[in-house]
Amino acid sequence: MKDIIIERSAVNIDALDAELRAALGPATSGFTLGGGKVIVHLVDTAAPQQENQARQIILNHDPARLTPEQQADILRRAKLDQARKDYGAAEIDLSLYSSQGPVIQLLATKIAWLEREIADLRRA
Repeated sequence: MKDIIIERSAVNIDALDAELRAALGPATSGFTLGGGKVIVHLVDTAAPQQENQARQIILNHDPARLTPEQQADILRRAKLDQARKDYGAAEIDLSLYSSQGPVIQLLATKIAWLEREIADLRRA
């Protein structure tokens, strides 16, 4: 195992891992981070070119650049926060469904129950 050690304080772990694995493939088993250092673990058969590539990836790494998964997660959270603002202020008013058929009334009751359960989970 060859280790490439670079001093680096700010790192986006998911993005750096994706960059290294995309560029180096099976030549890397990943990296560790600690004490302001990034340590990339390369297999013994890694070529000098791959070692240099690992160094360049770490040195050029932009921790503000997000992976597609991280971007999707931020968007999902924003949508959930907006839905909480839009709909989370009050429980569903079951009286609005009293003139509806029994299936709609049952669904409204279950939604009200789910709202209470989720509220309890969020408070915990």
